[in-house]
Amino acid sequence: MKILIIGPLGAGKSTLAYSINKKYGVPRLNLDEVQRIKDGGYRNEDEQFAILKDFLDKNSSWVMEGCQKTLYEKVKADLIVDMRISRLKAIWRFTLRFIKAKKLIGKDISPELPVQAYHYRKITLSKILDWDSANKEINQQIADYLRNIKIPIIKCKGFSDYQKIFEVIDNFSS
Repeated sequence: MKILIIGPLGAGKSTLAYSINKKYGVPRLNLDEVQRIKDGGYRNEDEQFAILKDFLDKNSSWVMEGCQKTLYEKVKADLIVDMRISRLKAIWRFTLRFIKAKKLIGKDISPELPVQAYHYRKITLSKILDWDSANKEINQQIADYLRNIKIPIIKCKGFSDYQKIFEVIDNFSS
């Protein structure tokens, strides 16, 4: 099964993707990690598409998550999980990421951590406002994308919806 999880920053995409990866043993791809490099910069589109193609060529089943439209619109999923959440919930969640990551300030970060760990090391109001603005654009891109898709879509607002998602995946598998 090929599962695409899309939503704004702070929606919980990575948490759900890890849960699906663990429960079903399917490879996971975080599109943030395809787009970003460890120093905080970004790969060019050709590099991003090459990484995506390599992953798709190697895996017949997968769970993929992210909010990078240029990447997720290139994949053909069997199921899409729409994790658009309220603006206030998103602001709260990505603000918490900075607070949790505060322990990383002044420390070397293990290369095993996802690239997001590098982006949450220092909280600023301007960073939170930038992310809020980005989320508005991301939500609109997702709405436009989903309007034209003929793939089953399931909505997820958080942990309480995981069982429903697992049931849909189980039904696809049988």
